[in-house]
Amino acid sequence: MTSSFSPRQTVFALVLLTGLVYANTLANGFAFDDISIVQTNPYITDWRRIPWLFTKGYWSHQTGGGGNYRPLSIVTFTLEYSLWGLWAAGYHLTNVLLHAANVALLFHLLRRYRASLGVAGLAALTFAVHPVHAEAVANIVGRSELLGMTCGGLMWWAWLKSRQTRPALGWRMVAAVAYLAAVLSKENMIVLPAALWLAEGLRARRRSFIHGDMTQRWRYLRQQTISFWVFAAALIPYFGLRMLAGEGLRQTSGVGVIPLAGYSLGQRAVIMLETGLTWYRLLLIGHPLRPWYDHLNVPVTLGWNGAKLLGLALNGGLVTAAWFCWRSAPLVTFAVGFWFITLSVVSNIPIPLGALIGERWLYLPSVSYAIALGYGTWLAWERAPQLEVTLAGIGWRLRSTVMQLGLSLCLVSLVVGYASHTTARNLDWRDNYALFSRFIETDPQHPLGYVNVGDAIAPYRPEQARVFYEQAVQVEPRSVAARIRLAILDIDAGAFAAAKAGLAYMLTKEPPHLPLPSNEWGMIHGLYARALAELGDVEHAVAEAETAIRYAPQAPQSLLSAGEALVAAGRRAAAIEIYRRLTGLLPQAAGPRARLGVLLLEAGDAAAAERELTVAARLLPDSPLVREWLEQARRQRSAGQ
Repeated sequence: MTSSFSPRQTVFALVLLTGLVYANTLANGFAFDDISIVQTNPYITDWRRIPWLFTKGYWSHQTGGGGNYRPLSIVTFTLEYSLWGLWAAGYHLTNVLLHAANVALLFHLLRRYRASLGVAGLAALTFAVHPVHAEAVANIVGRSELLGMTCGGLMWWAWLKSRQTRPALGWRMVAAVAYLAAVLSKENMIVLPAALWLAEGLRARRRSFIHGDMTQRWRYLRQQTISFWVFAAALIPYFGLRMLAGEGLRQTSGVGVIPLAGYSLGQRAVIMLETGLTWYRLLLIGHPLRPWYDHLNVPVTLGWNGAKLLGLALNGGLVTAAWFCWRSAPLVTFAVGFWFITLSVVSNIPIPLGALIGERWLYLPSVSYAIALGYGTWLAWERAPQLEVTLAGIGWRLRSTVMQLGLSLCLVSLVVGYASHTTARNLDWRDNYALFSRFIETDPQHPLGYVNVGDAIAPYRPEQARVFYEQAVQVEPRSVAARIRLAILDIDAGAFAAAKAGLAYMLTKEPPHLPLPSNEWGMIHGLYARALAELGDVEHAVAEAETAIRYAPQAPQSLLSAGEALVAAGRRAAAIEIYRRLTGLLPQAAGPRARLGVLLLEAGDAAAAERELTVAARLLPDSPLVREWLEQARRQRSAGQ
């Protein structure tokens, strides 16, 4: 397969195509985890706290000890927040640029390993437009995958530079720093040195393995492995920072349900033989795509069946192909090895995770599929003349040009299909209503879709939102999220007795030894406090509010519930302190600041009330109510002077 483009022109075309495919993400807002990690995250509002962010886990603002530690990704959000606040397009633009950079890096690194222009170009093209990447690019928090691969690609590039430089230590140290940045972006990047080791071994296979004796082979392996000490050294500060942040090596129930928690290593391996078939479907077809995969929409069974045998055969076939190809087609061996190496951490086999499958988790492993498709297409194109001769020998007539034309049409159809599917999927991520309306279509028996659609419409159509929440409880009675939302609607409607009953039932299900902070359970206690206060049970309400604050000291929703409970209980001084904390956590949120101003006004501190309400009026210039309170504060201050 020949090309009239130079490598530089090819990279430019690939980057341009990547930008075109993902251009429509710039109109998207915040969806799914974007809301918690970016839109309402109090940790990213002040760039001066960046060093402090390295002492916090990814979800530390919501739960303790969750096992996710990605400070570098959070740092990028903090820097962007200082640039454009909550303008979502800015965050989406950064994601598109990072994905384009990864496409260019993949092309460049393949060329450095002497892949032909056709193979490198087709692999990078497939990677650029594959629909399974829509979540990583179109969802802002996919930044972790994108940034991790960018830093990992720079690690790889620096290591290759060290081959050309003497002494090599300088560039190897650069590679180690890039590797540290990669794992500080996303945990699964920790396996990248193993993939690099495989690539370097295959590169030198002829000199050290095919023609050398056993002694020479072991000597080369030892020399190659020893040189990787720099990556082991980079893990020392990484694990030190994880310990400082209080993050362990596994996820806990604070993050949510862990589907394979309680299963042994062998049992998880058997389960994932069947469950893992979803990986292959997502790579080969890219449809249907979902935001969430757990035990409710992916099979989790221990018994052997046809699907598990198929998974075993598929994985075994890949390993066998890698073994037979390592001499004559090392790129195939590398692709298979890279697949299993990069998939290992997110496979749920060594460590049970909060979900069974994640589309964004396939961002890095999908490089294997892109390489295999590029190499297979190139090989078929190159072997077409030989196949024509072979077919002629048995009496069949099929010209190589016809075969190549058919191959080209198939490839174009595949790429166009991928690109169009990706462009359409990008629009599903524009907000929670669009994303989870689609999720309900694909997974009508999953509560998550109903809860999130209800959340999207609750501010405008609360009664219709209630229908969605009740549907979520119907399909999954244990859905804590849906029951919390129903309690909120009851409180907003003044049905405090109903809210109290529902919340009391949920509190009987509170798990022991809850990792703190815990925003979800803090929210339940805060709402329960509000219901109790409105029903006149003041002392009990204050105790529950204090529990909510202890469970979720930096969670805006929990603090809001606790604050309103304290107001209803007549503890205005304590409520004012809660709202002061809220304005510090969310300096650009007008609601808590206006509420603080009103409480200060009622407490007789007109000057402080005026300051807070002035800021609230600037944040909500079209609110007549805020302007009225501000004028009242000014009158009271003037009267008191």
